[in-house]
Amino acid sequence: MVSPCASCGTVFAPRPSRARYCSNACRQRAYRRRSAGTSTVVAELPVHDDAFVGRERELAELLPLLREHRVVTLVGSAGVGKTRLAVELAGRARRTEVRTVELGKLSRPDQVVQAFAEAVGVYQRAGVALRTTLLAELGHRRVLLLVDNCEHLLEECCDVVDALLSRCPNVQVLATSREALQAVGEVVYPVHGMGEDAVRLFAERAGAPVDRDAVAAVCARLDGVPLAVELAAKLSGTVPPHELADRLDQRLDLLSDAGEPSRHRSLRAAVAWSHDLLTTPEQELFRRLALLPGGAGLEIAQVVHGGPVTGLLAALQAKSLVVRDDGRFRMLESVRLYAEERLREHGEYEVTAERIIAWLCEKGEPGVTSSILAPEQVKAHHQEYDNVAYAFARLVAPGDERRLMLATMLLRVCFDRGYFIEAGAVLMQVLHQSAADARYRVIALEYASLLAVQEERFDEAVKYALEAIAAAEESGGHLVMCRLYRTLAAAHDGAGDMPNTVWALRRSIEHGVRNGNEVSVAVSSQNLGWMLLVQGDVDGAGELVDGALPALRRHARPDVVSIAVHTSGCIALERGDVATAGARFAESARMSQSIPRAMLESIEGRGLVAMRSGRHEVGVRLLAACEQMRMAWVVPAEPWWRRKMTAALDDAREVLPRAAFTRALNAGRAMDVRHALETALDEEIVRDAVLSDRQRVVVELVARGLTNAQVAAKLGISHRTVESHVHNVKTALNLSSRAQLVAWARST
Repeated sequence: MVSPCASCGTVFAPRPSRARYCSNACRQRAYRRRSAGTSTVVAELPVHDDAFVGRERELAELLPLLREHRVVTLVGSAGVGKTRLAVELAGRARRTEVRTVELGKLSRPDQVVQAFAEAVGVYQRAGVALRTTLLAELGHRRVLLLVDNCEHLLEECCDVVDALLSRCPNVQVLATSREALQAVGEVVYPVHGMGEDAVRLFAERAGAPVDRDAVAAVCARLDGVPLAVELAAKLSGTVPPHELADRLDQRLDLLSDAGEPSRHRSLRAAVAWSHDLLTTPEQELFRRLALLPGGAGLEIAQVVHGGPVTGLLAALQAKSLVVRDDGRFRMLESVRLYAEERLREHGEYEVTAERIIAWLCEKGEPGVTSSILAPEQVKAHHQEYDNVAYAFARLVAPGDERRLMLATMLLRVCFDRGYFIEAGAVLMQVLHQSAADARYRVIALEYASLLAVQEERFDEAVKYALEAIAAAEESGGHLVMCRLYRTLAAAHDGAGDMPNTVWALRRSIEHGVRNGNEVSVAVSSQNLGWMLLVQGDVDGAGELVDGALPALRRHARPDVVSIAVHTSGCIALERGDVATAGARFAESARMSQSIPRAMLESIEGRGLVAMRSGRHEVGVRLLAACEQMRMAWVVPAEPWWRRKMTAALDDAREVLPRAAFTRALNAGRAMDVRHALETALDEEIVRDAVLSDRQRVVVELVARGLTNAQVAAKLGISHRTVESHVHNVKTALNLSSRAQLVAWARST
């Protein structure tokens, strides 16, 4: 009798007959999961500093609905607390994986699929529609998608949700919207005001003792709408609750007629009421933050205000006119638009816009004057992405050269995040509209080359890269030459032009050394090391990569370091140093585990190490898992690396009994990326050599004096397979000659 393993799903014949797990490793893995409680949950939900109040009845009704139905939509008016309730509900659902799809910032229907893809870590691939890749990725994942703020993109959101429900059997959707999605099988749950719990919410947000009767009167006048209650509570330190109740007739008619223009007038009145209670300095900062839709850190806030802001920001936060998120201060969009009206009213729009443009361009300047950005500079570009996009589209004049600088900042982030369609749109707006001698045109040409590589237009990629190099030489931009030649190398590599790839990388290193660009030289050295490794120059590759790693470890981003560490592991594997190779692949996997696609080669490396250590079934499982994920994510393996994996699987097919090989193959194909990573990082993958039964038979025949051809004939296998067995055994036992192998066999 056979049954599936309760941990990995592998079908096995349990001994004793009631065993639930196929191995000790699976038994220990299950124990760790039970011990950790929710340790296997991957939850990417908004984090709130304040407490969740009330809604116990709603949660008690919603939890069973979420267990029984695949799509549940929370429907209600603006400010009624749909999102906060959905986040709390998702947190209590205890699903394996939860991802948030935020649609509130989107303005175009074509951005909806991209928002879903970004939330689950799917990126655009050349020649494949993003929607197709998304459906393929989620076809084998068990995930709860919290889709927030759907109402302004209802039709497109419904279309994506219907496709996910029909094609991805383990995907569940929890949506928030002002109206139903009309999705197939949708359960709609209306969300209303908080009733008696609104008084508790007011007291909690006020942070001080309150007159409960007066607060109850205020909450009743506000229909218990959480947004309005919280605004009132934050102002209660300035205006007592009994005075607030008297002022509501004049100042607040909030969200009483959802979907009608009066709703917007009511929201404006609510913001105006809060604004009127600010001091003059607070009002000044409030309106000057209006042109920063991506939020403000302390530095940019001080720049736009022209003076100290710490106390003023704290006051605005206390009065709920800004919220703090990851160290940045943000306005709700409706609040920001009201602040922009006040900015124009005071004649400060142009001067504030100029301050923002100048500051953003200063942040982008290192991209023009250095061959590689420091991690903190890259982080700043990502943090300011929304502000840069707004400045690019709204604040800077079309003829202003600084618009090209803002475009290059957008392009840098677009490439990091996989927004290749948006990158192309930005390039179309600026590349052919800028003067040939524009200072920032070099970088735009560089990104045009990189985008062409991504889209497999390699001839164009080479053309753009050469044009960028020529423009840099003419303008004296020697500091970026190391990077530009590396871009040219990527274009030649994509075209399969190995000689020119190597030439361009050597030129990149020459320029980097001349200009003292240590980190950029290290990146180019790692790339050249990989090329030499592929060509069979293991020692040359090792010298380059070993020289590059110290600088990369000190200064480069983790994802860049992980690539070099992986290359180092490949070099060690080619040299037969299995222990070092295993350590390098494990290190690389840990460094890149936040980017599933970047982990694939390191997991595969651990699979090859497992096979070299005699653990062929584990190796097959890992390679099969990665092969399945590569197909789903459309991530082809580099040809040299693919040949290594193919040869390893061929060897395993010869070594393992057919049933064992098939079992390992199927188990691997059933793994998700996190299970594969956990298996790959198992310390027992690299251990004292344990020879398979077939390897022991081969060694015994070799010890008797048989040649490889004679062993092959006797066992009915190929001559190449015998050679592979002998090589793997010598590697596993750290032996360098056939004579040593014979001696070892006779001593055991």
